[in-house]
Amino acid sequence: MTTPNTHWNAEVYDRIGTPMRGWAQAVIDDLGLRGDETVVDAGCGSGSVTFDLLERLPSGRIFAVDNSAEMIDKLSETIAERGETRIMPILASLTDFKIPEPADVVFSNATLHWIQDDANLFRCLFAATKPGGRFRAQCGGAHIFSKLMPAAITVRMREPFVQHLGDYRDAKNYRSPERAVELMETAGFTDARSSAFDAPVEFEVEDEAALYLRTIILRDHVANLPEDLGDPYVRAVIREYIDRNGSPFTADYVRLNLWASRPT
Repeated sequence: MTTPNTHWNAEVYDRIGTPMRGWAQAVIDDLGLRGDETVVDAGCGSGSVTFDLLERLPSGRIFAVDNSAEMIDKLSETIAERGETRIMPILASLTDFKIPEPADVVFSNATLHWIQDDANLFRCLFAATKPGGRFRAQCGGAHIFSKLMPAAITVRMREPFVQHLGDYRDAKNYRSPERAVELMETAGFTDARSSAFDAPVEFEVEDEAALYLRTIILRDHVANLPEDLGDPYVRAVIREYIDRNGSPFTADYVRLNLWASRPT
């Protein structure tokens, strides 16, 4: 079954993407950009972080890559509104994309855990990095949502959700630091390292939590439900989580940092 829920809603994502944008700021700070680099934003989304990057690149430019037409359209609209010429939007999968020339820095935020094809993902990220260039990313890490997902599993096995979600398997790829290093080194990167940290996001207002779950964390679950069951499902998950763990409802994120270089 295909419903509108299977697509990214760029307008909603912009409204609720504050945690991801905050994590991205720390990664951008860590890049230590000179200001004249060419940067790939791998998984640029609607472009909020892309423009944050651009502020650090007064004489640089960005290749902004995403496989969502909705997100690229939103970014393209913003580029046109601002008269910006230093961002090139590219609609492509991160497992099969090409840019006009290799970049000084390949950056990615809150994206890589959506991709199962490790070999082609890291091959393309390596190919996009010029010799002597750097790769820096952050995404969801192993053991993420260790409290939230048991609540979701319980709810999806209840009526009326079970007939739609009973056989559901989460397709996201939450890697451990050790696995991330292995993948970077296999692709050809050197100086590869990775670490994880807890980054819980608390919600005091149920409506905000429900919108966040529906749009981001449980997006794939909701895509498999009829339209009228999406909101009841995420609200049932919130109540189940609170029954198990107490208030406030918390998205118990684990973030995975990745660093590497391409040999000269």
